[in-house]
Amino acid sequence: MNAKLMIRCALVCVLAFVATSCLFKDHDYRDEYTSHLKILFEPQVDSDWPEFLSRFFDDGRDTVAFFPSISMGPVYFFAKLDAGEVFQGGMSICRGKDADASAERKPSRFAVHDADGGNDKSRAYAVFHDTTATLMPDHFIQVYIPNTDSYCSAEFLYVQNVQAAVQAAKYGVGLAEGPFRENDFFLLTITGLLGTKVTGTVEVKLVDGTDAIKKWQKVDIESLGRIDTIDFKLTSSRADFPLYCCLDDLGLFYYEAY
Repeated sequence: MNAKLMIRCALVCVLAFVATSCLFKDHDYRDEYTSHLKILFEPQVDSDWPEFLSRFFDDGRDTVAFFPSISMGPVYFFAKLDAGEVFQGGMSICRGKDADASAERKPSRFAVHDADGGNDKSRAYAVFHDTTATLMPDHFIQVYIPNTDSYCSAEFLYVQNVQAAVQAAKYGVGLAEGPFRENDFFLLTITGLLGTKVTGTVEVKLVDGTDAIKKWQKVDIESLGRIDTIDFKLTSSRADFPLYCCLDDLGLFYYEAY
């Protein structure tokens, strides 16, 4: 097995698709369950762990794994890499944490602003990076829906800031106009789609004036209804604000008719 294939195999274990309840109705081949998609970094066997770290995380110095698509079960996360496999935007999987957003620190765009890491102290989480680059994937999270009798609905998602966003808003690090003022904002817009139809949107203020969210925040996205795609958009009142945020623990209701 070559190194590239080993990396691909390791990433299959990144997203653990956990069925918290499962019901089969009268042996009619319908599968109905609520899933809690936790983002993890756990190779299948202990012997894979040193190889996994050295290939993806440079023995802990680099905490970001970039890949064009990461899948588990019916859920797919997408990013865009250029021909040289340089990350352009979309989803990455990270495990860095940096709770210190003081002015003199180097900005950490792929480290969550949290002392414990991912939501509920998990070892990893996703970072979404928005960009105006034209070479972005069409969508960022997609759910495989095999036929018209099957469907999926979104229930919740946890969000948090990266360290660099808190540092920029609080101290103006990297911002031409300095720290955020009362009317400034950093906004995440979550959009559900079914095919090409928009099913709903939910907005989350990651930074509102001088107040940035301070811990992982659960966001209710049930209003998106039935979906096969979840897209994200980051906007700010400042044109030079770092458009990165953290995502974890996606809750879905999935009904598949075979």
